[in-house]
Amino acid sequence: METKGAFNPEKDIPDLAGKVFSSQEVGTSGLGKQTILTLAKHGPKHIAFTGRNKKNADSVLSEVKKIAPHVETAYYECDQSSLASVNGAANAFLSTEPTRLDVLICNAGIMGGPMGLTKDGYEIQFGINFLAHTLFTKRFIPLLDRTATEFGEARVVNLTSSGYTMFPGPLSFDELKTTQKNIGMGGKWARYGQSKFAQVIFGSQLAKHYSNITVVSIHPGVVHTNLVEGQPFLDRIFVKMTTIGQSVPLEQGTYNTLWAATIPLQGSIESGSVYYPVGQHQKHTKAASDAGQWKRLWEWTEQQLE
Repeated sequence: METKGAFNPEKDIPDLAGKVFSSQEVGTSGLGKQTILTLAKHGPKHIAFTGRNKKNADSVLSEVKKIAPHVETAYYECDQSSLASVNGAANAFLSTEPTRLDVLICNAGIMGGPMGLTKDGYEIQFGINFLAHTLFTKRFIPLLDRTATEFGEARVVNLTSSGYTMFPGPLSFDELKTTQKNIGMGGKWARYGQSKFAQVIFGSQLAKHYSNITVVSIHPGVVHTNLVEGQPFLDRIFVKMTTIGQSVPLEQGTYNTLWAATIPLQGSIESGSVYYPVGQHQKHTKAASDAGQWKRLWEWTEQQLE
């Protein structure tokens, strides 16, 4: 499945009237903010988003108000290194008794960085990039399911990375509550690839469990946001050298997310799949094609999030 020709948000995003979107971890810059601003121009009913910094969130709310004053927006404070904080943000959104949630965009992420653990004791990249998003998804499944039944469709869009292909598998479940200092060559980059690998295979299993919800994992492309610019000097050079000639401007980096969140479904999107920019279907790597790993990650995750 491929999208023919270039994606143009101005022309290719349909009228979003009545739809409700939720996005995680939106700051004053980066893909999350740019995605929200572009969606707002197309008139959805409501956009809810999370983030760690209220000042940053107020800036986003103000910008949306200027470009789309009739779009309702709401911010929920959330630290995705804490499952209690994720639960709190989910509870706050659900307490408003929303009648629909058309698209959940799992956008937050960290890349590289020093070894560490989340507040719940999970390897930090795995905890933030995978487990926090999975908890949000789990909490919102009933609402997404109801939306799909009543309005014809609902979607989960996971921002993964082509970096998931670096992880050879299988997941070492007994080590996910450690810093994984012995994960092997590449250290921080292996842990990053692992977290993105988990996103991909969990998305495939989620699609199997909920056939009426469209689930996709997308690679946004190489975009030099703060994920890259905030790296230590040598890591920044490494990333830029290994992706030389591949980087795209910030706005273009949102195109694959916007495509997955808004394109008419008929014949366009295969649930449980991975897409590279823009709308280019990718086969799972051999490691990510192991349905046994899908099932085991699903069961492990259910146990962790009980």
